[in-house]
Amino acid sequence: MTSRHRVLVVEDDRATADDLVDLLRALDCEPFVVDNKRAALARLQEEAFCLALFDLQIKLEPDSIKAHSEAGRSLVREARRLYPDHAGPCYRLPILVVSGYAREVESAVDVMKDGADDVIQKPLDSREVSSSVRQALERSGRASHQACAAMPSPSAVAPGALVLAIPGDHERRRTRVVIGGKAVSLTDASLRVLLHLVVGKVSGEKVHKTELGARTDQGFRGISVLRDALKPALAEGVDIIKNDHGGYYWLVDEIVIGDCDPDKLAALGDAKITALADQLRQHRAPAKAKRRRSRANGD
Repeated sequence: MTSRHRVLVVEDDRATADDLVDLLRALDCEPFVVDNKRAALARLQEEAFCLALFDLQIKLEPDSIKAHSEAGRSLVREARRLYPDHAGPCYRLPILVVSGYAREVESAVDVMKDGADDVIQKPLDSREVSSSVRQALERSGRASHQACAAMPSPSAVAPGALVLAIPGDHERRRTRVVIGGKAVSLTDASLRVLLHLVVGKVSGEKVHKTELGARTDQGFRGISVLRDALKPALAEGVDIIKNDHGGYYWLVDEIVIGDCDPDKLAALGDAKITALADQLRQHRAPAKAKRRRSRANGD
């Protein structure tokens, strides 16, 4: 697995694109450059990126004669629809917009409302670009590329699916969980139950209540507590946990397991959470290896 963040750069001025590539490589990022909106959307739908850096003045199509700021703004809006998930108050996929010429100032301000995380002004200042990129990655929970590895691309998520992410952020003795872009905080007890269900999901197995801590002759209140904790992130009446009334539980088919950070989970210091995080890492490693082979083969 590469240790470098993958960054999509959309810039139709060759000299500016080269400058951005050099800056990103100096930050140990792997840049991928396209020069128009259509190509950018195709890459965003086919591949997973850690950060996007868009010029506001871009061409709409490969053969367009002129660049327009509306092409850049509409790209931000459509990219944000593809990647709507949040990491706390920030978006999971940061979008930085390169703009700031006098004629674009108003558009640069408005583009923040369309889903951009920050605006970098021209002419480019290497220190400003570096600072903006680092801060955006840190705020989105991507301080290291390991946190990005398990995140599914939009093409991997079917319509109606809900991405469940456990980035491992811990505050006030609770851990943040994100479902469909909405965050809730779980106690260690509820997190253990959820991790059991997540491991069951990725391994294709149901989880028996005895694995969750209950005896065979009793019910398990932990599931009810977890359901209540997850409600703020779900639409009214939606339940993501199923059971067969015989002691087995599992996550519904609509749940897709996204960004989970086993290292952060292990750092919580709970032995059971650490063991479950290790199981999750082991089950997800073959899937990640398959994705890497697919990218290498150009599939």
